[in-house]
Formats: sequence, structure tokens, C-alpha cells
Amino acid sequence: MNKIDVAALSFNPSRKLRDEWALLASGKEGDFNMMTVSWGGFGELWGTDVTTVYVRQSRYTLEFMDKNDCYTLIFLKDGYKKELGVLGSKSGRDIDKMAGAGLTPVFTPEGYPTFAEAALTLVCRKMYKDLMPEENFLDKAAFEKWYPDKDIHTMFIGEIVAAYEG
Repeated sequence: MNKIDVAALSFNPSRKLRDEWALLASGKEGDFNMMTVSWGGFGELWGTDVTTVYVRQSRYTLEFMDKNDCYTLIFLKDGYKKELGVLGSKSGRDIDKMAGAGLTPVFTPEGYPTFAEAALTLVCRKMYKDLMPEENFLDKAAFEKWYPDKDIHTMFIGEIVAAYEG
């Protein structure tokens, strides 16, 4: 795992999450969880580089996001879509996700979870969190389409404090 400058990253932010998917992880060694994400964003806010991630209320990962100061956004090397599918469809409440996915957990120098199979890991310090309730949707059709069961997301904005390749 090699630390890199965030400014050296070069990718299409509109397609990175949507097309490649990523793992959102939070916690520390011995007490962490992860889930697959394909919604989110990258940008600049409040004078710093940030990521935005969304976690449904029903997801086990939300408990870890709420009790930890940081999260990692992990992009695996090519060839791991099947594993990402497992991690996105099964809950850590119900199964040992690590055994089911066959990935190798490792930890950044700061102590945050990533995987030996990672191509890129972003360590993000939480700066902001908010629920996305129905009454805040200006596009009511979007709410009806994406939240028929009312399982809304919590949005997190995190400052990218470290980036690692490999």
C-alpha cells in the first residue's frame, strides 16, 4: 500500500462509483463492517477534497458509520464484481461477510479497514451527516422510485485525509 497525493488522482468522478462500484467500510480492526456502494460523489467543499456517500437506514454499516470518525472508500482491482455483489446483497448482521467475499482485510497506517485486493483506498474524515427524508425531495418522482419502502439514506460528507494505491 503506497500513500499518494489526492491531487494526483485522475478518474472520471461521474463514472467511478457507478461503473466500478466501491466498498464503503467503517470501524477498526476487529470491529468493522463494509458494504458495496455505487452512489456517491467526489468534489471540493469547504476548502477541501471530499467524498459523499449514502447509507440506507436498514444497513448494518450505518451503525459503524455513526460510531466512527472516519470511513474508507475502497476500489478493488479488476475482476471482483462477484465479490462486490456478495458484499452489497448480504448483511454483516446475518453472515460473516469476509468469509463470503473471500477478500483479505488489511488496515491503513491510520488503522482504518481496506483490503489487500484494493487498487485505491480513500480515508475520509466525516464532516457532515444528514437524513434524506421524503419532505426534502423536490423531485417527488425520484423519492417514489428509489424509496418505495421508505428506507431512506443518510448522507455523509467526508474530507479525504489520505489516499493509497495497491
